[in-house]
Amino acid sequence: MENTKIVWALLDNRTGNRNQILGILSKLGFKFKSIEIKYNFFSILPNFFFQIFYKNYHINSSRHLYKGHCPDIIISCGRRTATVALELKKKFDFKPFCIHLMYPRFTLFKKNFNLIFIPYHDKVRKSKAIIKCLGSPSNVKLLKITDHEHEKPVIFLILGGDNKNYILSIHEVDKLINKIVNGLSDRKGTLLITTSRRSSKALIEKVNQMKKEISVIKEVYHPNISKNKNPYIKNLSIANEIVVTGDSISMISDACETGKPVRIYYNKNFCTKKHIRFCETLIEKKYAFPIDTLGKKCNIIKKLNTTTIIANHIKRSLKNGYS
Repeated sequence: MENTKIVWALLDNRTGNRNQILGILSKLGFKFKSIEIKYNFFSILPNFFFQIFYKNYHINSSRHLYKGHCPDIIISCGRRTATVALELKKKFDFKPFCIHLMYPRFTLFKKNFNLIFIPYHDKVRKSKAIIKCLGSPSNVKLLKITDHEHEKPVIFLILGGDNKNYILSIHEVDKLINKIVNGLSDRKGTLLITTSRRSSKALIEKVNQMKKEISVIKEVYHPNISKNKNPYIKNLSIANEIVVTGDSISMISDACETGKPVRIYYNKNFCTKKHIRFCETLIEKKYAFPIDTLGKKCNIIKKLNTTTIIANHIKRSLKNGYS
């Protein structure tokens, strides 16, 4: 029976990776054990380095991984946990069904994964094991709450940050926030803002300054520096509309899984070509809308169901080829 299967979830310190795995597990409904993976300095090295020497030097301790009964399924996400999952599969006599989220570049023996789920716009060839999806899994569960505190419309702005080769500048943030504020009729409404863990210090300071100057900005939250509870899920729940920058597939996927109007702000100044293609595809398929449509009524709103689609694919694979 599928509901008796035991899953090991390899969870690391990257919030996006954790949420993707937990989102899939919530749809699968299987019992699972969380395996916390902690990295050290060597984690900056490419995966094949560890595999050549047959040891995961990039994690602090691996002995605890082999305690307990062999799992039926192992789920991992991101480059660094890929080698851990592959080593576990090799060590156990009974080979667990290994599922990986996101393509593990510079990793040997990827064919030993039973399934790898990647965003549609990654330039990787599909195969029987490599499945492409529109967006990434999400762990968003909206709260059933009534908002009597904020003046409507409530707009939730999710700001990203810097990537390896791109910078989300304070100029872009200033332009975007003023565009949202100026789009509010008579400046009535509420703007809630959260930055991301990639947001620069300068960007955070700019948002704080604008909150002092603009009355409709009622709340800002910075996950990098705030000690308060993250209002991310609450704000997604009470928002009438969501605005998100186009530099993060996971942030956009979260927004588009709510079934609410989503406006994406993106351009080549701070978004990679892959991210731009992703944003344009979502807009083309009516899962989201360009920022210039803010304030206009959306006649068609489609909900992105990537998490459910992936979970259903896993269930079918287990039923058809793994018992």
